[in-house]
Amino acid sequence: MFDYKEIERTVKDNHLPFQKIGDVDKGILIQRLYDTFVIGNPRALWLNFKYVPYSIDCNMEDPYFHLLDIIDKDIVLYFFIDYWNRDFVVYKAKMSDIHKFIGDCEGLDEYYLVTEDFMELYSITDHDDLLYIDVRKNEIKGEKKRDNA
Repeated sequence: MFDYKEIERTVKDNHLPFQKIGDVDKGILIQRLYDTFVIGNPRALWLNFKYVPYSIDCNMEDPYFHLLDIIDKDIVLYFFIDYWNRDFVVYKAKMSDIHKFIGDCEGLDEYYLVTEDFMELYSITDHDDLLYIDVRKNEIKGEKKRDNA
């Protein structure tokens, strides 16, 4: 069953050098996540992104199997685990360690990977969609692209 104990077990059993973000810092990072990528307070963040996300094709497979093909294994990311749409568990870790965690954590359903500078976000949804946003490139929802003609 997916709960806080399962999250802690996965980190401990795999000897993952995760930096757990808690208290004030956690609140600041969650607020920055919302301010940067989300409109309002939706049940699931991906339901109301500020930007039109790119959908990365995973050939109808779980995105887990493609993450290391898409994201550099050595990059350090913030790992936001959506806990039943009520809370987030937040870690800072290397992608290779996050990948190991995802492969072993029973019931992990929805999570977000964000670069340290909050310029890029990868969203893995409960529908096994892999969405990507780069705030420097993606179109903001509701804005029309201008023609340079």
